[in-house]
Amino acid sequence: METQLSTHEDMEVARLAQLFRNCTQSYKFLFFRAILARLIEKDCARIAFSEILAEMLISAWWPAVVGRLAIGNAAGNDTLTKLVASIGDVVNEKLRQREALALALKAVKTERARGCLRYVPEALLSPWKTSAQFNPLYKVHDDGIELYPEWKEYLKVNIPIVRGWADGAWLAWVQARNPNIPVTLEKLAPPARHNNLAREKTFFLQNMLGKPIVCIYTQQNVCESDLTLDHFLPRSFVGHDRIWNLAPVSKKVNFSKGARLPLDGHLDELIKLHHHVVTAALGHARKSESTFLDQYCTDLRLSPEQLSDERALREAYVGNVLPMLAIAKRMGFPTDWP
Repeated sequence: METQLSTHEDMEVARLAQLFRNCTQSYKFLFFRAILARLIEKDCARIAFSEILAEMLISAWWPAVVGRLAIGNAAGNDTLTKLVASIGDVVNEKLRQREALALALKAVKTERARGCLRYVPEALLSPWKTSAQFNPLYKVHDDGIELYPEWKEYLKVNIPIVRGWADGAWLAWVQARNPNIPVTLEKLAPPARHNNLAREKTFFLQNMLGKPIVCIYTQQNVCESDLTLDHFLPRSFVGHDRIWNLAPVSKKVNFSKGARLPLDGHLDELIKLHHHVVTAALGHARKSESTFLDQYCTDLRLSPEQLSDERALREAYVGNVLPMLAIAKRMGFPTDWP
């Protein structure tokens, strides 16, 4: 459901709600999200263009570089696209937002005060062009913007709602430019907290029934002390930690693979692994595992009765995972690992 902005009798909130009307480029979304990010971080009305641009780069970098989503100029020749590319790639999925922000701040040092923000500060204020009664969101200076006090207070008081509204608009815009790929908020920004996948590890360990855990990529045994979980389809592509996409591997293998796509042939080993653990899980009644079994049914479109049917499970994996591998390849994820 679309988030609605909080009304205020002394504010032109209806004009704020028009910020993203008829947006053909990402600049307005990124600029406004940068304002919110700096307001949360510093709680000040005056924000320099260099800070805004750095925040814009981070907001664009995650979906464009980590998630390989289309968000900018198709020709890739605008300044923002070049700056985003300068931050670097993340095939090991280890670069975090704080590190990326430091790189972004370094990148914007080469930009002039306005740089690629030559037009967007004034363009974002277009809903207020016909208003004389109330102040617009901010006033523009040579080196940055200054939020009007009443708008600063409104944004601060309503920050969760305003962020939800802006996130929803940004998500819809990116989805419209990537029609063949499900876009979620998890693909647009790094997770606030990294899931250590402890419950998922327990699921595999308990359902191996004493058998050694064998890496689906190297065919080597994985000891419990060195065990971690790999996302067969990179997490930056799928945007989730669903059990059917995970495989126990060593920490070295997990780091080496990162956001790379495995060879199609490894899918067979993934299917065998999951058939084994699902069949074992169905043989007892642990409540803690029902959520994981539901994920197989929901995501792979299997009935509960089909979970123990190796042929049905195989067809579900082939029918769902291979097309996603093909899409990820077209998006530019590194291929043919190892």
